[in-house]
Amino acid sequence: MLFFQRILKEPAPASSTAPMVERRSARRFAISPAFALKAVLSFVPRDESGAPMSNTRQGWNWKGRLIDCSEEGVRMQLGPGLKLAPDEPCDLKLVVDSYELTIPCHVTNLTDQPEGVLLGLRHDIKDGENMSAYRQLLEIVALGATLKLHQPAAPDASGYLVEKYAGNRASRLTVWRHPADNSVAAFEFQLKDNLVRAAAGQRVEFLADTDGHGSRPASTEKCLEIGRLFTWVVPNLAAVVPEDVREFLQRCAS
Repeated sequence: MLFFQRILKEPAPASSTAPMVERRSARRFAISPAFALKAVLSFVPRDESGAPMSNTRQGWNWKGRLIDCSEEGVRMQLGPGLKLAPDEPCDLKLVVDSYELTIPCHVTNLTDQPEGVLLGLRHDIKDGENMSAYRQLLEIVALGATLKLHQPAAPDASGYLVEKYAGNRASRLTVWRHPADNSVAAFEFQLKDNLVRAAAGQRVEFLADTDGHGSRPASTEKCLEIGRLFTWVVPNLAAVVPEDVREFLQRCAS
């Protein structure tokens, strides 16, 4: 199931059924525990000797936490006591709100830690729609995680202090602060060709088609998707974004 039908559209790959090109240097994007993403790994557990306890991986579901994701796969934390083997086939089930994505994958590495097992998982996606959904999930995390400070707070023509953050995934966050106390007065957050903006005490606005040709209020259907995207991006903001800005955005996303 795609997370978004009207936004986050990407050009179709040369072959919709081909797996992603392997990139050993693919960047990992950290996933915040604050992101309401539930992760469950389905696989066949092993006994003390290492032998599988079943001939099917279905039905053995173990909750865990997604640490980060990349174009190749993910890293995941599971509880202690679980036995797995390299190349173990498994299904990673991801759920956020009412949306669910099941990713076939296999174990690439395991690290035992006091709090559990850290798994490296490489996806084995063959289905085109599953691939598109996974790319959307990656984009959701990357839009906020790649932000860097582009312009420290400086006064603009209106007298407000303006600071800007930019990411490499067509994301731009502009923050206006009151000059008297440096508190956040307003923000504008570009998420690819969508725009979210609000000022303190005012309602949040959603605009579409911010591709250099101007912007306009989004349709009702797009507003719902842009609002959901904004809600999911905010928990995964880069550490460079100050805490007061995070809190302001979080209130607007609530």
